[in-house]
Amino acid sequence: MKKILISCFVLLSCLSCSDQTVEVMPTDQLTNETVWSTPQNASLFLNDVYNSLNAGPWSSVFTNVPTEVSNDPLDNYSDNSVNGNLAGIPSYTLFANNTYGPNAQIFGPQWSRMYANIRKCNLFLEKVAVSSFDETTKKSMLAQARFLRAYFYTSLINLYGGVPLITKVLNRNAEEDINYPRNTYAECVTFVQEECAKAAADLPTTVAGVDVGRVTKGAALALKGELELYAGKWADAAATNQQIMQLNVYELFADYGGLFYSANENNKEVIFDVQYAPNIKGHARDTYWGVTMLTNGLGWGSVNPTQNLVDDYEFLDGKTAAEGSAQYDPKNPYANRDKRFAASILFDGTPWIGGQVIYTRLGIANNNNAFDASGSGGKNRTGYFLKKLLDPAVMPSRDNLNNATGGSNSIVFRYAEVLLNYAEAKNELSGPDQTVYDAMNKIRTRAGLPNLPTGLSQEQMRQRIRRERRVELAFEGKRLFDLWRWRIAPDVFSKPLKAMKISTVNGALTYEVVNVGGGTIKFDPAKNYLMPIPQAVIDQNPKIVQNPGY
Repeated sequence: MKKILISCFVLLSCLSCSDQTVEVMPTDQLTNETVWSTPQNASLFLNDVYNSLNAGPWSSVFTNVPTEVSNDPLDNYSDNSVNGNLAGIPSYTLFANNTYGPNAQIFGPQWSRMYANIRKCNLFLEKVAVSSFDETTKKSMLAQARFLRAYFYTSLINLYGGVPLITKVLNRNAEEDINYPRNTYAECVTFVQEECAKAAADLPTTVAGVDVGRVTKGAALALKGELELYAGKWADAAATNQQIMQLNVYELFADYGGLFYSANENNKEVIFDVQYAPNIKGHARDTYWGVTMLTNGLGWGSVNPTQNLVDDYEFLDGKTAAEGSAQYDPKNPYANRDKRFAASILFDGTPWIGGQVIYTRLGIANNNNAFDASGSGGKNRTGYFLKKLLDPAVMPSRDNLNNATGGSNSIVFRYAEVLLNYAEAKNELSGPDQTVYDAMNKIRTRAGLPNLPTGLSQEQMRQRIRRERRVELAFEGKRLFDLWRWRIAPDVFSKPLKAMKISTVNGALTYEVVNVGGGTIKFDPAKNYLMPIPQAVIDQNPKIVQNPGY
């Protein structure tokens, strides 16, 4: 199945009969009795749970419902990218200024939507567990629902820490207390570990045909292994990610940029993704995140990569400019770079959709793509636009925005992340052995980079892993959680975000690194490693204790 989507067909029937009353079962909907009567009907309910998936937390502004691909994606809340200077953009108005709180939410809908999804999973698990479905079908369905529930819980845990673990259907009309206190973070991690392990045991290693997009053993292990990594459970994380590697069903896709295109979706690197289909369940990502001005298109340019990130892309000799790369040319700073750089970022002089060359330099008349230090009106604040994750087959446009014509899937877990997760966990557990080098070098080889130097200490390898992870997973929503779990956010955010200002002087281009307009992020380590729980949640449930400092 290309997409897991529910199609509802209305059957209009005309009945002509005598005075005799005829009772007809509606055929355009499933009742509570019929939905659990057959595996086919129950599958429709499960499909609806799949359709509730999101690729990560999203802000409540400018979301293209129901796709939930935000105009202000998660990397804008890190040092990887910034949004334009527009009123109401949370990363600019709330996060950077540290003015968010219980009543000024960035990810406000996340709590209620995830618990609504969790309730669906609980209901499905309860009903299918006591059904008369054959055991093979029942096992598969229950395993999928377990994974989905664990996924929704993880989405909450990553933002808020410990949350209430509710594993049954609550009834507010019954005489029972539906208010649950928060479980500890450790209890939540253990719960997800156990649920993913149970799910993995009953899930297939691969799926094909109409089942493409459904959960596999690798997906359950990937969710488990990532959360173990985030929790600092190094031995568990190393073992789980190694399990995925030993399945021998995943490999790195040769074309780093192309692996995210619709034409290449569900390739051998993808472990789990959120499935989309143009117009049916599409998205407007290509307009939201796309370059501001094209000959036949108009994007919002809401993801401007920073110079801070650009500086972490090595040159082909395996060094950055700061490390003294012999291939760095200050008059041509974008040449001889890691292949992932040109696949991820549109820089000055880059050809893009339709062969149009994107210029961010100053001095070109009527160029809405030019760098503007103020960022006023949403103009480019860094001198760079996003390329990665955008599909060159989809033109940023009003049509894309209004009709959700984007269909590229949102990859949640892929094999490169598994290699990085394993390398980090193994290095933290016992230092950089050969398996750590092997995992890292596979990723570097695809990027056109030399192998890591041998003889690295644990700390040296740690820093190489962190840089590799930043570059490889840029704009995939991982960076903020990495800054939080590594406890380095205060140091990172204490440094100004940087931009590239390009001017023409005496006929030659000059490159000047400047500060991003408004490019500072205030961060309080006493509280900002977790998001505040919405005040409305605490008002409804007196057993919920707010995160410290809010």
